[in-house]
Amino acid sequence: QKSSKSSEAVVSTQSTGAFVFAEKQNPGFIHDFVAGVIQNEDMTEILLRLGSTECSEYLISQHIELHAQLNKKAQNLRHLLSSIPDQIKERSVFLQTIKDIAQSIKDLLNCVNGFYQSNTNNPAVTQNKRLFDHQKKNFVRCSKAFSDSLRNFFKDNQPSIVFLSANKLITQTNVLMRTIKIITERHS
Repeated sequence: QKSSKSSEAVVSTQSTGAFVFAEKQNPGFIHDFVAGVIQNEDMTEILLRLGSTECSEYLISQHIELHAQLNKKAQNLRHLLSSIPDQIKERSVFLQTIKDIAQSIKDLLNCVNGFYQSNTNNPAVTQNKRLFDHQKKNFVRCSKAFSDSLRNFFKDNQPSIVFLSANKLITQTNVLMRTIKIITERHS
């Protein structure tokens, strides 16, 4: 029986590792997998509520103040987005949340641009400029898609579209932060 329990632990660890590996290779995989298995609209809401959970995979080493600011601004955006299910039913509160999200997106982008400007002499950053720009553009596109989903919500009153779009924005925020983390670790 002892070997059976240790075998189960090994299989469980390997399965978890496989999911983590798949998520690293294809951000958003776990969301898509779980949503596909459950095929439930509420799953998007549940995943959105979990979207503000901190993950070390997306945290940049904080020994530099700008890195700490990036982490803080990204976490603030994730937190605001994950609060949408609680805010969406009360229009005035939700409108304020939307304003806060827009400001948070702007703050994160300004911080990301500041990161790049302060690292123009860093070979790891300059060598990965294309990747950095690509992820930043994807983040901006995802932000615009989120804005479009809000417009559609106010026409159709379908929160699931907003939840899905907010989840995608959280995922893209994570991808952007992971890209910056990888670039900064290459320099270290």
